[in-house]
Amino acid sequence: MVQVSVASFLFIVLLATAPPALAGRVSSDEISEDFLSACDDQAMPFGAYDGEIAAAVTSLTAMGVFAEEDFRDVKIGFCDLSSVGGPVATISCAGDTILLDAGYAAKDQHFVLKATLAHEMKHYFQHRKLKAEFGEGYCLSDQYGADKTWMEVEADAFGEEVAALFYLGRSIEVRNECPTAISFYLEADYPIMAQKGPRTFTTAPPGSTVLSPERALTRSFLIYAETQQPHDGAKKVWGNAASVQKRKIDGAIYGMTTITAPNPRRSTGPFQLTLNCKPQQ
Repeated sequence: MVQVSVASFLFIVLLATAPPALAGRVSSDEISEDFLSACDDQAMPFGAYDGEIAAAVTSLTAMGVFAEEDFRDVKIGFCDLSSVGGPVATISCAGDTILLDAGYAAKDQHFVLKATLAHEMKHYFQHRKLKAEFGEGYCLSDQYGADKTWMEVEADAFGEEVAALFYLGRSIEVRNECPTAISFYLEADYPIMAQKGPRTFTTAPPGSTVLSPERALTRSFLIYAETQQPHDGAKKVWGNAASVQKRKIDGAIYGMTTITAPNPRRSTGPFQLTLNCKPQQ
């Protein structure tokens, strides 16, 4: 389990998500339309994003913050916004185009890039909802100008929550819906902190939800699990004896199987893995 004081965590998140020399930056409304149009023209559609942007999108989708489908209609590109004193990122309400400061293309900015992109995608969802409600003219309306304040507060909070996810990882809840206890060993593809010491099983009593000792950066896991008592005449097993992925657990060798755990909420909450003994349809 990763532990960190609240004060230390907030300092790290704010340090990671706040760009240098933020004071004095102008809003995108104060940048010339020609400059922004030139950047918009260089932004690419989903499937053709710049390598660092594509990597950030992959990380965000693997973490469950977004689905690939969320990006299908969004163009994204880098733009030298800092050269004109602009913001670290901006999104076109009407055009669904996200521009990220060119400084975020550096490989050591990957963490900040993910949080910033999450912030701008929150604006995309806000715009999409409000355009559906008020029509495409919404982006040129006084209402849009008035709404910017609360939309920015929402997007700031969302971006900070996503930064927290990538700093701490998602916790993993295992729900046992079988009428007997389950012994399980779960291994994240990308753990925040790998388990130390000999591998051992965790017990989930019937009807219980147990927290896995790991936190994870993706929803993909390796698992071996079995009911401790027979159910319908035999033990229920989650594993694969033929798998090349084998682990020594409590002194014996087990074949692992791959499993994907969903997360009910985008920017907060755990991955939730449910094991049940219902017959497969």
